[in-house]
Amino acid sequence: MLNNFFLRFPRTIIVSSCLATAATLLFVLNDAIIMYISLQEIKFYHFIFFGTPAYLSVPIYLTLKNKFKSKMTSSNYVIPILRGVIYVPMPFLSFWALKNVSLPEFTTLTMTAPIFSILFSIFLLKERFNLFLALSVILGVFGVLLVVRPGFESFNIFFLIVLLNAFLISMTTFLVNKFDKIVSSEGYFVYGGLFVHGFSVILFLFDPIFFNFPTLILMVSASIFVNIAIYFLVLAFQKAQSFYGAVSCLNYLQIFWSGVIGILVFNQAFDTFMIIGALFIILSGILSVPAQTRQVKKKE
Repeated sequence: MLNNFFLRFPRTIIVSSCLATAATLLFVLNDAIIMYISLQEIKFYHFIFFGTPAYLSVPIYLTLKNKFKSKMTSSNYVIPILRGVIYVPMPFLSFWALKNVSLPEFTTLTMTAPIFSILFSIFLLKERFNLFLALSVILGVFGVLLVVRPGFESFNIFFLIVLLNAFLISMTTFLVNKFDKIVSSEGYFVYGGLFVHGFSVILFLFDPIFFNFPTLILMVSASIFVNIAIYFLVLAFQKAQSFYGAVSCLNYLQIFWSGVIGILVFNQAFDTFMIIGALFIILSGILSVPAQTRQVKKKE
């Protein structure tokens, strides 16, 4: 019976869904490690510095395969460089926020990035508004308000830092979506990490700290996790181009993983308002799929 269930789906979407699901878990594991080590007063540039070898493995591999020049060549270098600059404050914002909010709160608010992407599509790309798009934005904003609860005792100013981080994430994905043909995916990866890693190396030289072996293993593991997660997502979307919306919705599994890890590791849990808010944010993301589909059909 289970075999018949899986036979109904194309093999590509099964593989892509498995890759995307694994990526969501790896992203949350990375955030959990950042939260843990940030409590030890480790700065973001220490974390990035010790993760640099994992980042450099990609350009080194391309160089060994004599593909570096072709993969880095771009028809417009301003866009990948701008995207790389946008990445610079993001690790600092993540470290700062994770010191002051729970992992479930951080992940839930980070999942608002698609809402910002919708707003970009309306105001910057001048894409047409439709009913699904309106419902997606309304439910997403309402979900955020339930999690943040401005004016209540539970409000935390660092919620706004997480939302700023989500805004920057949406900017990076917006640039890739709008200018997807100007450079390879490997090029976007290398340019995206160039400035944040370079900046972190400079800061580390002024404030060098060497950690005990367990902490070093955690930092290196987190870097490996996040880089594998990024690669898995790229591979997932390449394999399932016709199922982009369905695979995209799997990103919201991060809220589930963060809830599990938050309870088991950090003794953190969702309260009633956060659960309802998270459900609204997830529903907002699901509704964005038919909204995007309608926009594509109108363009065609």
